[in-house]
Amino acid sequence: MASTGRRFIDVVEPILRYVPTVPRPREALSMGSRLFWTFLAVTVYLLMSITPLYGLSPVTPSFFISPAIAAILGITFGTLAQLGITPLVVAGIILEILVFSDMINIDLEDPEDQAKFNALLKLLAIVFGLLEAVALVTSGQLIPVNALGGVLIVIQLLVATIIIILMDDMISKGWGLGSGISLFILVTIVKQMFAMAFSPFTLPGSVIPYGAIPALAAAIYYAIGGKMTYLMSILYQVNLPSLTGLIATIALALIVLYLELMEVSIPVALVQYRGYRYSVPLKLMYVSVLPIIFTAYTVYLIGEGLTLLWSAYNRADTNPFLNWLACAHMTSVGLIPCPNSLLYYFTVVPRNIDAAYIAVHIIMYAALSVIFAIVWVNLAGLSAEDQAKYIVQGGMHIPGFRPSPKVIAKFLDRYVRMLTIISGLIVGVIAALGDIAGVFGGGIGLILVVEIVIQYYTLALQEQLFEIYPGLKRLLGKE
Repeated sequence: MASTGRRFIDVVEPILRYVPTVPRPREALSMGSRLFWTFLAVTVYLLMSITPLYGLSPVTPSFFISPAIAAILGITFGTLAQLGITPLVVAGIILEILVFSDMINIDLEDPEDQAKFNALLKLLAIVFGLLEAVALVTSGQLIPVNALGGVLIVIQLLVATIIIILMDDMISKGWGLGSGISLFILVTIVKQMFAMAFSPFTLPGSVIPYGAIPALAAAIYYAIGGKMTYLMSILYQVNLPSLTGLIATIALALIVLYLELMEVSIPVALVQYRGYRYSVPLKLMYVSVLPIIFTAYTVYLIGEGLTLLWSAYNRADTNPFLNWLACAHMTSVGLIPCPNSLLYYFTVVPRNIDAAYIAVHIIMYAALSVIFAIVWVNLAGLSAEDQAKYIVQGGMHIPGFRPSPKVIAKFLDRYVRMLTIISGLIVGVIAALGDIAGVFGGGIGLILVVEIVIQYYTLALQEQLFEIYPGLKRLLGKE
């Protein structure tokens, strides 16, 4: 398998030389310069998210993706950011699985192989971007004015994908701070949160602003005049900003922040220096947010499949078996699933929510998230065996145990297994509760925002420390 993977790299290597890339800066940039380039990348991405695609028909398209997943992937419908970071994320996940499963033989510790990995990642992202752009046009999700318009839309999305890839490459190469993918996710979700909290604009047919805080001010104004209806209506609204959503956003953000900072310490010692001991921390939120993203996407795809089943075969709602699978009613406000059908439980927060939906939604998210967490840990190099290998390669061992990967892996297995299940359970429950409570940016988006903010805070402290003590940077091999 390894030789096959190596041959694949050798075959595509001539192509990788033509993949566009950003060179590293000749010398380490100051914090001010890196902040400038980071701000520039954010500005370009925001401009792309408000620039409409040329050649797009004014007919409102129907996108087969939920708003929550769109926010996570940095997607803004009908703009140059239509694909967002989807090509990069999909390419990254597939490539990591192929590398960690040894289907592609790349040593990420070798600088030359690391460069090939980065080039292959960009090449796959460009290919996925092109394929996704063509799929959006041919499936009718992006409706062009004519055939030429369709070609122009594909070209625009391909160029936009290359720009996003290069901006991510620029930031990760040391011109900016952190990761471009994380930065674009953060910008997209925070923009959505800001709109849900502060937008002064009103939706068609409403006199109350869209944002929760302006809506509260307007509702109080009407309440003083004797109209209490508006004040009661903004307490909780399904799929719209509300006071409940605002309070839940703050409360869950603090809970996630607390959980993200919790760690389990594994005592280790250096083999060469007996008596020198310290701890290797394993985060309580061990699997991060990827399993819940897979969970949300799985639930959404099943819901879309059931919706198509209803649309094609059961619009009359006369077949008992199909009614159990997919029963719904088309109204002026959209599709309303029947509470006694499976489609109801695979709809992301339906309008007619009840206690049964809340219970099933939480249990389903928690169970699927744990399953995907276990799968991801074994695919992404996070298993006990992988952690043991890293400890031994670092010249460390666990006191009282032989410095053998198998022995250490057996010791770590109970910790890794427990953290995998607990972290998967936590993110599943928080994401489900966030969706039900109307958290701004969605439950998954909130977890992502907190994680990325912590990463950037830690990175900023590290960079500040390196500027004060330049020798520390050389000592840690960060140059």
